[in-house]
Amino acid sequence: MTDTLYALAAHAAGDFPLQTNTMASQKFDDGSVRAKHVAVYTLAFVPVALASNFSRKQAVVYLGGIASTHFVIDSRRWNDTVPIWFDQALHLVALALVTAVVRFFGGDRRE
Repeated sequence: MTDTLYALAAHAAGDFPLQTNTMASQKFDDGSVRAKHVAVYTLAFVPVALASNFSRKQAVVYLGGIASTHFVIDSRRWNDTVPIWFDQALHLVALALVTAVVRFFGGDRRE
């Protein structure tokens, strides 16, 4: 449960206060700006990966999954057609799936 709260906090930090106005306004149209946003966003999850007791390989897969799913979701201009909650819901579902896959296929070291 604690890991989930850490991941939610990292998501909130990475997608809101750590995202600059430039990133927010240009990430949909400029892949390099989107990549910078995703890099900053993913860095917010490094403490989560360390606190989760993942092996090194699991942590790399976890952070890679977080980054790639966030990049794909932010590649769409969701905010033109749907409310922000839809975009955020997609991010949270992606976080849950990445975590589940890493734990299922990598084994949970806490077992």
